Amino acid sequence: MRNKTLYLVSIIYLLIPNIIFYLYWAKAALSLAGIALLIHLLHKSILQEIAFPKCIIHLKDICIAAGLALLLTLASGVTGFAFQTMDHWCHNAKFQDLLQNDWPLRFPANRPVMAYYFGYYLVPAAIFRLAGDISLIAILIWTSLGIALGLLWICISLDRKWWAALLVLCVGDFPRIFKGVASHGSIQLYRYEQIGVEHWSNIENLFWAPNQFIPSLMLGGMLFHMIRHRLDYALLCFPTVLALWWAAFPALVVGLITGLLLIFQWVRWGITFRKLIAQIVLPSIAAVPVLLLFQSHPHPPENGLIWEFRGDIDNLLREYLVNTVADTLLFAFAYLIARRAGLPGISAVPFWTLICITLLFPLVRVGKVNDMLLRGMMPVLILIGCCLLYPLASQPLPKVLTILRGNTNCIIIMLALVLPAAVGIGRLYRAARLNYITALWSPPNTGFVAIPYDAYPSLYETLRQRWSKQEAEQYLGKPDSFYEKYIAPPPAKDP
Repeated sequence: MRNKTLYLVSIIYLLIPNIIFYLYWAKAALSLAGIALLIHLLHKSILQEIAFPKCIIHLKDICIAAGLALLLTLASGVTGFAFQTMDHWCHNAKFQDLLQNDWPLRFPANRPVMAYYFGYYLVPAAIFRLAGDISLIAILIWTSLGIALGLLWICISLDRKWWAALLVLCVGDFPRIFKGVASHGSIQLYRYEQIGVEHWSNIENLFWAPNQFIPSLMLGGMLFHMIRHRLDYALLCFPTVLALWWAAFPALVVGLITGLLLIFQWVRWGITFRKLIAQIVLPSIAAVPVLLLFQSHPHPPENGLIWEFRGDIDNLLREYLVNTVADTLLFAFAYLIARRAGLPGISAVPFWTLICITLLFPLVRVGKVNDMLLRGMMPVLILIGCCLLYPLASQPLPKVLTILRGNTNCIIIMLALVLPAAVGIGRLYRAARLNYITALWSPPNTGFVAIPYDAYPSLYETLRQRWSKQEAEQYLGKPDSFYEKYIAPPPAKDP
């Protein structure tokens, strides 16, 4: 398989739930127009001459990606095989609601459409409706396929070095290692608050938000592939638009990064009006209905400068220094030391753009628990990890060892990049210790028990009873919104 084929398969994977969106989340006329536009954009993606470098993806790498994806899916808790974080109450309730209720989801039945990104859940849910029950195999295969595609993008961009691809997933957890070491010495660097400025690695986010892990992995890997090979950034516009229905914050952040890089590209290369319409404007039009759905909340998400929501400014400053500043200093030093060592690297403009985003994002709160930071940083950390590990992955192992032996700074930076993997290993160990199989020989009432899908009558009740009424109502739509009036009006009531 070639990387152009991987590009098209990734687009089709992200596209299918968007077609379902237009079929069920929009009225008939808009459905036909939207699906026609998506098919046209897919057709252009297939026919256009994409200047991908000739890169063959070997069967061995496909098998490794499939095996790793299956392992990560089982460990994540998605299928109820292994330990599940509390967010799986919500994931399971979405699957159950999509099985039991008409699409688009409304709660109660006469309320507006739920304003949430359901992209990840729709294909398994469609299979559930055909089968008449929850299918764990469908969830397993669908999730594994998405993770495998994302891993392949990262792997081929890092010269098929799987060790580097796995380390990329762990980038961002260095402050947690630092904080853990300090706590063992009875040193409290800062006090944890619900509205924080911590960012989590992608491997940590996998256990909380697998629905957002998949598009973050794919978009991050695709964008780095384009950065490394100096391809046209406009190629990422269509996949980013498709990912909005999967994960709003990661897609918006990738859209922001791609937009900034496109501006630099246009200044250097220029752009034709025809290309602007075909690659930028038309995909943007396809995103409008989904964006209108996101805007149809009764109240906008909580937002503002982070210190407006925190009274503990000293503690907030320490948290920012320990997390954001410590990590960005590590990233900057690693990048500069690799360049000084004469290793090949990527252009400075994309890297320093990512560093600026990492420094600025924690200063603004968007969402109940600062969701823009927690989820929006996922593709950013994928990109930064690829930038930092590419110089080493692109070289033969003997040359890397020679460089490390002769440069103490390189050794320190490499250790700092490897250490965060301890967090990911710890999560995988937890999954290996608490799962369906180990529960078979555990004493009664002490083993792992999977979260049920039908514990509550609806997604709304799950959120209200497990979290709060405020958490539940942030999913509800607004009765007089543009989306509710013109895109998905409620069905006419029987006389």
